[in-house]
Amino acid sequence: MLKPYLLAGTIVKPQGVRGEVKLHHETDDPDYLCTLGTLYAKRGDAYAPIAVESGRVSGGDVYLTLAGVTDRDAAEKLRGTELYIARADARPLAEGEMFIVDMIGMRAVDTDGREIGTLKDVLQNGGADVLVFDTPRGGMMAPFLKRLVKKLDAQAGVMLLDSAVLPEVAFYENSDPDPVP
Repeated sequence: MLKPYLLAGTIVKPQGVRGEVKLHHETDDPDYLCTLGTLYAKRGDAYAPIAVESGRVSGGDVYLTLAGVTDRDAAEKLRGTELYIARADARPLAEGEMFIVDMIGMRAVDTDGREIGTLKDVLQNGGADVLVFDTPRGGMMAPFLKRLVKKLDAQAGVMLLDSAVLPEVAFYENSDPDPVP
């Protein structure tokens, strides 16, 4: 099931004395965050709306002015607060795109029907994204390539990997030479 809220980022510190906060963002489009009128702070299992009065991006960092936060002391109290975007307000995805949060936890199987493991993380280093799996053999990493990833089904929570390509590109933490579990 798709989550109704997506992590926008975490407030890391106050910025200045007028209540502005610096957000460590978790998006590839930080400018989009500045266009949103409302973000949501997670409080336990609930999400409380917070109006965004203004936002700006400077040097890749996001700075927000939030309603009711008018001084440095109020901003300091928000340090460590995670802010979320309602899925309905998220940037529209192009065909074939998927939010990483919707991929984490997917069960990976190959085209021969073998269970590979569970997607644990997606590393983004500026080049090809790297998929990180928990497998029965331990950790496995593989580049996120179209020729490897044949299908992503967020609703079913399943990722289909090409069994012919997997041995060429997968790297396991242990040194066992067997390419596939």
